[in-house]
Amino acid sequence: MVVKVAIPQQFKLKVIPDFKSIFFPNRKEIHYIGGSEVLPAPLETERETEVIGHLGSEYDEEAKKLLIEHNLRLVVYIAKKFDNTGVGVEDLISIGTIGLIKAINTFNPTKNIKLATYASRCIENEILMYLRRNSKTKMEVSIDEPLNVDWDGNELLLSDILGTEEDTIYKDLENEAERKMLIRAINKLSSREKLIVKMRFGLDNPEGEEKTQKEVADLLGISQSYISRLEKKIMQRLKREMVRYE
Repeated sequence: MVVKVAIPQQFKLKVIPDFKSIFFPNRKEIHYIGGSEVLPAPLETERETEVIGHLGSEYDEEAKKLLIEHNLRLVVYIAKKFDNTGVGVEDLISIGTIGLIKAINTFNPTKNIKLATYASRCIENEILMYLRRNSKTKMEVSIDEPLNVDWDGNELLLSDILGTEEDTIYKDLENEAERKMLIRAINKLSSREKLIVKMRFGLDNPEGEEKTQKEVADLLGISQSYISRLEKKIMQRLKREMVRYE
């Protein structure tokens, strides 16, 4: 169940009913839109752990609000990577903020994943889904237009995201049944494809640490662009296999 977060008045903007911020590229500070107040810095690790510990408690609402506030800079950072898609950076930040709110509302501290990593995925996914639906973006920007890099440092092209949402294999699988289906699907792949998927999904180590496309390419001695193309084919195949098991 999604828990609504009480949003302070200074966060409320015209684009979405919650809040957003704006980044001034010529200055180091990140400010709330319409004001000079600087966005809060990320919480220290110990403090963040303490706040996360209050999720699901009587202080749940306050904990969520605090985590959202102190991760707004992450939204700005990720949104800026898509600033040449034809969509205004303020709109991207608004959409990314929705992703952040969803991330905080659905974050499960018992899963072996850091909040920043989980939030980054949710923020980026929200922006990508928006761009897929935005026909203006599709018409005005070349599909081969580079969008800098994605959240984990990989080069991203507009053609990588302008598909349907059904083409996406989500990394955050919600339950054990889905994980088992993924493992069964992976076992249908070739040895090399298996290795790539396991490294990318963090299935090759007990910590669940995922490798970027560049890291995988370096380990296998091939180019990152080749890994990117191969990964798309693998994801499509995994999608087909998982549909069969449903």
